[in-house]
Amino acid sequence: MKTPIDVACVGIGNVGRSWAVVFARSGLAVRLWDHDPSALGRATDSIAAALADLKAYDLDLDIQEAMSRIRGVDSLEEAVAGVSYVQESAAEALEAKQSLFRRIDLAAPADAILASSTSAIPGSAIFANVEGRARCLVVHPVNPPHMIPLVEICPTPWTAPDVVKAARSLMSDVGQAPVTLAKEAPGFLLNRLQWALLGEALHLVGEGYCSAEDIDRVLTQGLALRWAFIGPFEVGHLNATGGLAGYFGGLAEAMRRVRESLEADYAAPPELVERLHAEIAGRIPVTAIPAHQAWRDTRILGLRAHLADAAARPSHST
Repeated sequence: MKTPIDVACVGIGNVGRSWAVVFARSGLAVRLWDHDPSALGRATDSIAAALADLKAYDLDLDIQEAMSRIRGVDSLEEAVAGVSYVQESAAEALEAKQSLFRRIDLAAPADAILASSTSAIPGSAIFANVEGRARCLVVHPVNPPHMIPLVEICPTPWTAPDVVKAARSLMSDVGQAPVTLAKEAPGFLLNRLQWALLGEALHLVGEGYCSAEDIDRVLTQGLALRWAFIGPFEVGHLNATGGLAGYFGGLAEAMRRVRESLEADYAAPPELVERLHAEIAGRIPVTAIPAHQAWRDTRILGLRAHLADAAARPSHST
């Protein structure tokens, strides 16, 4: 598998534009294509703004040079011709993705890696009828990927091992933080965890235990302060004198009782969604979302800078 020189971003909504930033800031040439021709015009301003945000935390970043590596094209075939890597970020619709990848497979070089940003559709469903499915896999980012480095690499039963290895290497080379799934799981890792928590949050609000604002505060002022730099297994390990084994041993019965009452698959009826929307929109009107997105992204960059500075662990002997 050759080292990627040219990359195609197919589908340039929020995620596709952010992927373009990831690749261009790392020195790769990027071609952009979308089925909606007007998306190219919107993408340029958005990408430039994203690079400007990154510049505040990466003084060596040359915005003009990065922008010069990005080029919009008029056809899918032109976008993928001669590239080494394709990142598809079109709408989350199975049939549309299936059709798109059949076209990409025909037009892209035979040794190019073809990756989908799908949030929850199994790659085996998308690529089943793609002739070159051995070079196809899911490379699922967290939105926006130029701000949040985690990337989930999920092969299908047909994906060649060298393709998985090359995709993971590329993600590391462009500054992302890849994890690789050993086998397919609907929603991969991040969304399974995120949506399980969201389901229980809906349950707690829907059954009248608390408000949406209470749930958000439990996360931002509680769980997230630890989860920002250590995961749930390490949280348990540090919360018990005997480490993780002591944590599970001491709380096994309490966990069992709570688990029996959890409803991670709690349905979200329209009236509950409307009530939640009204509560949150009262604090953040829909028209103010772009400003709050910019605020969020700035805070994420600041947090990443802090975590990078605080990465050193206490020394210990074994």
